[in-house]
Amino acid sequence: MTSTCKFLSALFFFTRLLSIKKSRIHLLSSFVFFLHVVHSYAQETVIPEIIRKIPHDSKAFTQGFIVDKGIFYESTGLYGNSSLRKYNEYSEKLIRKVPLEDKFFAEGLTLFNGRLYQLTWKSGVMFVYDKTNFEKEKILSYSGEGWGLTSNNKYLVMSDGSNILKFRDPSTLRTLRSIAITYNGLPVNNLNELEFVGKEIWANIWKSDLVACIDSATGELIRWIDFSSISERTGSEDVLNGIAYDKVEDRIFVTGKFWNSIYEVSIPGR
Repeated sequence: MTSTCKFLSALFFFTRLLSIKKSRIHLLSSFVFFLHVVHSYAQETVIPEIIRKIPHDSKAFTQGFIVDKGIFYESTGLYGNSSLRKYNEYSEKLIRKVPLEDKFFAEGLTLFNGRLYQLTWKSGVMFVYDKTNFEKEKILSYSGEGWGLTSNNKYLVMSDGSNILKFRDPSTLRTLRSIAITYNGLPVNNLNELEFVGKEIWANIWKSDLVACIDSATGELIRWIDFSSISERTGSEDVLNGIAYDKVEDRIFVTGKFWNSIYEVSIPGR
């Protein structure tokens, strides 16, 4: 989205220069500038390739999505319909599903030290479950909205719809540090579902088909991944909103709200 704007801006700039500059030197330098921007656009945005499709519950309003040892774990949202569920990657068989109370709107999900951590949107609480039996072990509190959630071996990382990612203590949710995500000097807002992929954090941009690949140390946006070629979106709600990374087998899966499929994809250049 931002890259496209950059491309169109450069195109407009170049055509305007052609109309006002008469010297060949100016024309040549302008054309070189334009080609540089086109090259930059091509380098910064990649298109995924589909490896396979896996059936997905089209009634699931996907908010958080992870995979671990052949098992998908999913947090689904909406008041009165939020849940935590797990199912087999290969058979699509539902293994377990636990509904949340109607007052909670579930959001992001991550796995840390054998426990599942599930955010809620506006309730300011995070549920911690045993990943095997889904027994609730504790409830943690935080301020602000909860959107996306991921983790590495040390921190939980949360988004709240802004361009800020907060690194939190898994035991207390105390914020230990924050990074601001920008692209060409502008804030990248609507950071939603999150996933650590190596040392990068991938964040889907709410209501778009774009995933931002972020340097987890600096907050620098490294590249965009454009999933519009596989998007099942037909309206404003059924958007891309699930990124799962199998770090053992180096596999990437994506899905969305009310989507019929989960897609295993490969990303050129990684």
